[in-house]
Amino acid sequence: MEMRVVVPDAASATSLAERLSFAFGSGRISVRDDGQEVGVQIERESDRSVLRILDTVARWHDQVGVGSVEMWLGERSYTLARWVPAQTWN
Repeated sequence: MEMRVVVPDAASATSLAERLSFAFGSGRISVRDDGQEVGVQIERESDRSVLRILDTVARWHDQVGVGSVEMWLGERSYTLARWVPAQTWN
């Protein structure tokens, strides 16, 4: 199984791929030709691996400050966006 992360630009893909390579090994990480998608091979459909990938992507996302990223696990997509406090009306 593969988890894919769609990012806004090639520089973002490079920095995320480097971080994921450090955590999971470069043999499991790929960057698509257009430079806007990073793939991570998940061995044996491991829940633990998925959680580690999510944690790594969330930490990267917090540090680089991109608006949002789209993540795909199999045929399902998820969006990771920056938390913004709700405005209260007085």
